[in-house]
Amino acid sequence: PLRALILTPTRELAKQVCDHLKEAAKFLGIHVVPIVGGLSMEKQERLLKKKPEIVVGTPGRLWELMSSGNQHLVELHSLSFFVLDEADRMIERGHFKEVQSIIEMLPLSNSSDEQTVKATSSCETVANLQIKKRQTFVFSATLALSANFRKKLKRGLSTSKTATADDLSSIEALSKQAGMKPNAEIVDLTNASILPEKLEESFIECSDDDKDANLYYILSVHGQGRTIVFCTSISALRHISSLLRTLGINVLTNHAQMQQRARMKAVDRFREGENSVLVATDGFARGMDFDNVRTVIHYQLPHSSDVYIHRSGRTARKSLTGCSIALISPADKAKFYSLCKSFSKENVQQFPVDQAYMPAIMNRLSLARQIDKISSKNSKENANKSWLQRNAESMGLILEASDSEEERVRGHKQRKATSAQLQKLQQDLNELLQHPLQPKTFSRRYLAGAGISPLLQKQLEELSKRHVNSNSSNDNNKGSRFVMIGQDRVEPLKALQDSGQEICVNMDKQREKRRLAENWRRKKHEEKKSTREQKRKDRRSAKERD
Repeated sequence: PLRALILTPTRELAKQVCDHLKEAAKFLGIHVVPIVGGLSMEKQERLLKKKPEIVVGTPGRLWELMSSGNQHLVELHSLSFFVLDEADRMIERGHFKEVQSIIEMLPLSNSSDEQTVKATSSCETVANLQIKKRQTFVFSATLALSANFRKKLKRGLSTSKTATADDLSSIEALSKQAGMKPNAEIVDLTNASILPEKLEESFIECSDDDKDANLYYILSVHGQGRTIVFCTSISALRHISSLLRTLGINVLTNHAQMQQRARMKAVDRFREGENSVLVATDGFARGMDFDNVRTVIHYQLPHSSDVYIHRSGRTARKSLTGCSIALISPADKAKFYSLCKSFSKENVQQFPVDQAYMPAIMNRLSLARQIDKISSKNSKENANKSWLQRNAESMGLILEASDSEEERVRGHKQRKATSAQLQKLQQDLNELLQHPLQPKTFSRRYLAGAGISPLLQKQLEELSKRHVNSNSSNDNNKGSRFVMIGQDRVEPLKALQDSGQEICVNMDKQREKRRLAENWRRKKHEEKKSTREQKRKDRRSAKERD
């Protein structure tokens, strides 16, 4: 019989929990099965026929199988454990309506270990069966409970088991409906700041147009260890992932519109690579556990402090160190200051950016943007043509060419010119990528100063070998092309610890400082004005005496 049912908000988290449970139970003869969307339902039904003791799943697919009458999922009289992971995400309006339906399927339970329950319209299999005492667990890193949480559980939201959709607008409602008792044990493992203890937070202040340049700077100059770049929108994710690939950085992506197999493959590849780069949306921030994630970059600020906590919590896990970098545009300032205020932070470190690298970065970025723009336009045109052809074939229609001969010739010439332009831009960019990323002050001709260090000599030898073998070599790790001449690549955390500067992010203190500075300037101006007036008076008095 089914002994444990675990609900998670995302498919990746369900798979991760399932893998951990399988590892823990491999010598106990306990079977664990993941039930998530995006995969074959027939295969999952075959797995459920083996009657696994533990099922881990997402609400959508679980409810789909439950409502279809899957025998193993509706016979819940022996259920000993019911788990809601990332519970605050479960109650978001419009996201998980199925959670309420699943909870309604659970047998009624109270303090008595032996109680018979009557049949319900939604679950006839539990009729007149004795049920065991069930434990309910509610987990989240950002679980906010009200002061009268226990009173609300005791009073209840309604006298019946069923509740309206609006009842799921709070953790109290969800916990009550899931059968949690007023004497529930509340375990708080968070510290005062909620964020990981050894997390180093920082920010880079830049314009929206310069976010790409600063992101490329971090990944190319300081790219060590696994890095996760978070975006709030899929369009921004597609933009930066395409741009970074054009620039030779092999990035992985994960977002809700990807096929499930592609998402899982991206997760597996991210785990395998020591210096992998993953660009993801906020859905990926919840609960995912990866070893050696050294840096989290907020390309776009999250909409809430809870999401910021989940994002930043992907690094500095298990008492290890980690770094978080937020790219802040002028439009993001108010949100960033509000975010810092919610964590009672008055000072945040500013991530050091060596501006000497920016001219070389902007040259590469300009070419990459042009290539990306042309490629996107061509892909869109080809997709539109394919769509028309597919629909015409499905309807049994024959598409006639509406363009004249002159227009077709002109279109052919234009496509040929565009192809030549794209090829030229790609050649120019490849030429730049063949050379190490160099600061503006670096001279290729003369190596002056205290002489050539062993590190510099080694780098020049490697660069020479790479140049000789560039045509024959097939290097899959494109990130290894980036070299800082004269020094090793320093990971972001080390750069922050060595050169980061603390900046005040307390709006009240900043206003007070500006007020004091303005008063000081006004006072100095008045003193100068008074001094000039006094000098005029003195000169006038001297003339009158003469």
